[in-house]
Amino acid sequence: MPASQLVSSFNAGELSPYMDVRSDVEKYASGCRMLENFITLPYGGVYRRPGTEYLGKAKYADRQCRLIGFNFSTTTRFVIEMGDLYLRFWSNGVQVMNPSNPSLPLEVASPYPDGRVRQVQYVQINDVMYFTHPMHEPQKLVRNADDNWSFAPVVWDWPATLDENITNTTITPSGQTGTITLTASSSIFTSGNVGGYFVIGHRVRGNAYVEKKLNGDSGWSSTLTVFGRWEFTTFGKWNGVVTIERQINGGQWEAIRTYRSAELGERNVSATGTETKQCLMRINWNPAVAGTDNPNSRLEVADNRIWGFVKVTNVTIPPGQTSGTVATATVQSALAETLATTLWAEGAFSDRRGHARAVSLHEGRIFYAGTAYRPLSLWGSVIDDFQNFRRTSLDDGGLFYSLSAKEANAVQWMESQGELIIGTSGDEWTIGSSDADSALTPTNVRAQRQSSYGSMFLSAAIVNDVILFVQRRGRKIRELVYSFEKDGWVAPDLTVLAEHVTAGEIVEVAYQQQPDAIYWAVRGDGQLIGMTYERDQNVVGWHRHTTQGTFESVATIYGVGTGDEVWLSVRRRINGEDVRYIERFRPDFRETFDAQDKPNWWYLDCGKRYSVGSPQATFTGLSHLEGAEVDFLADGAASPSRTVAGGSVTLQAAAERVLVGLRYESRLKPMRLEMVLQDGSSRGRIKRVHRLIASLYKSLGGQFSTDGQEWNWFYSREMSTPMDASPPVFTGDKEVHAAGDYSDSGDVLIRQNQPFPLTLLALVAKMDTYGD
Repeated sequence: MPASQLVSSFNAGELSPYMDVRSDVEKYASGCRMLENFITLPYGGVYRRPGTEYLGKAKYADRQCRLIGFNFSTTTRFVIEMGDLYLRFWSNGVQVMNPSNPSLPLEVASPYPDGRVRQVQYVQINDVMYFTHPMHEPQKLVRNADDNWSFAPVVWDWPATLDENITNTTITPSGQTGTITLTASSSIFTSGNVGGYFVIGHRVRGNAYVEKKLNGDSGWSSTLTVFGRWEFTTFGKWNGVVTIERQINGGQWEAIRTYRSAELGERNVSATGTETKQCLMRINWNPAVAGTDNPNSRLEVADNRIWGFVKVTNVTIPPGQTSGTVATATVQSALAETLATTLWAEGAFSDRRGHARAVSLHEGRIFYAGTAYRPLSLWGSVIDDFQNFRRTSLDDGGLFYSLSAKEANAVQWMESQGELIIGTSGDEWTIGSSDADSALTPTNVRAQRQSSYGSMFLSAAIVNDVILFVQRRGRKIRELVYSFEKDGWVAPDLTVLAEHVTAGEIVEVAYQQQPDAIYWAVRGDGQLIGMTYERDQNVVGWHRHTTQGTFESVATIYGVGTGDEVWLSVRRRINGEDVRYIERFRPDFRETFDAQDKPNWWYLDCGKRYSVGSPQATFTGLSHLEGAEVDFLADGAASPSRTVAGGSVTLQAAAERVLVGLRYESRLKPMRLEMVLQDGSSRGRIKRVHRLIASLYKSLGGQFSTDGQEWNWFYSREMSTPMDASPPVFTGDKEVHAAGDYSDSGDVLIRQNQPFPLTLLALVAKMDTYGD
């Protein structure tokens, strides 16, 4: 029985083998059993992925590295190579070199060994990045200039702390500044406190306020140390000017409030204010005439505790003990006294308590979360003061909050999307203000659990107006999106129809916005997978990518053309040895494809292009492919393969514009061609595909098969095409004779292994079907 099956779309991507019989599912008709080195288009078709451009070697051939995108603007962007205890930088396709020694790459030291770089999270604020890792103190990367970067631990203006001490244990500091000794009344210090912080306070004794008589004597009151809220009042009858002053940088004084009375009347001033930084204040009096009824003014603090903080540099532990009572520290902010005090708090981040796993920026605050000691706690900075976590009664003060969860599942990631979205290893949460019309403040916090899927440690990605995150165990990608029907957030599984594509576990992710929205991920086995994602068009299509080697890292940055740049760290086997290269998908592939600019196509991996003034056959400078069999695109035409020897190759014929690189094969296999016949389903019947109609777009070459063994070209060279020229690009429907054998499946396979593009928009299979 003759039949014809139209496959009008492939944008459901590669589907799970478990979907093989689910022809009743909507996505089945537009899915593939195999989609390798093809990328799905949101419109329905697929195009061959671009080849990769060789940019240079990673620092170490025997250790993996991670790539991180750094976008300062659409025109100023970098890729950071983070490897074993170092950072290097790439920009505009080349490595940033050391200005002091241009023969060496610019490099800064890092605390992260290669085995930990994948667990590093970061947030960028203009030309600054803050980094976290659960085993290292937070770090700060600063771009001072394109060839001047610094990377060092964050220097806190005020550190994040644990809860204030509520025991009777005291700490006695030996001094107020410099290097001091801390002596505790019980053993509270361990070696893990070294590098961490303690905040130490004292109550102000006898100087919680200052006064100034408002009579005939002009001048100043004594000074008062103030942090937080203060109150000012006057009494009696006075005539003159009274001013509240604050000491600013350099010891100068500035007036912050001024009050005048023109006669000896009762002007009872009652004013309040708040100081967000610790400072000295005083009252200044300039009389007009002497006052009566003993006029007076008073400036007092609402909280009479003065705080400072220290960084621990050493801990003395007696033999046989694990903790001690004595520590050496460097004062970072002066202490008020040297008396014993129960007013102290331990720093939140230390080797003892663990360091933050996650970091994010939300409503002008930087947030850290997920320490080993407080896995569900978050610390938010003072607004627009990202290294100050001092908690006050002010709305813009530092913020500390702990999720009230049933299980102590650590925070894995945070993202700002209207509210602060939080993924723990067991749940997904949102944190916002209790009042929807107000900002998030220390006293206005509401946390809600939204789902309970759990997350892996990888950072989430904001894609348009939703958040994509990797579920615990690294096998599922979930889409966290607000549901008006639920009046809350839901997290559907985006791999539900393609569970197999994440085999080997996802270890890195990146998001490309242009020219098509693609969520990229690296698997633990070295495959690169991508998900074309256009939720408004109901497009979620997975595709797999392979190369002669393994992909180890992926990052994206803004591009100069029509699309974002996708950078890759690739491990290859070259000349019998493992190497690690920094490569990227050729950025201008879409422009050269659209323009049918054949000499500038890029469909080879680890490629290098040559442009010479006159035709030549031998090309050097290929030591990165020593001993490898390479293919060529020579003046827009394929040339026979050669093996690189001594860093050079010789083409069969001379050419001016030559691309040299490694071959990769793009393969597509639609879902089973199932159809409803007059007497029932075609499944289980004998089929033979005898003709195909392929709708191609700006394509050259390409082959088809019905059994995966015998391959035929979609079209051959026309007699009118000169033998020394590349055939023309083809757009339209190409009908070919398949001459397939009878089988149960009636398969169709498409591939491209030449250095040419292949874009398949639709496919029609004409079959004969037999059996009942």
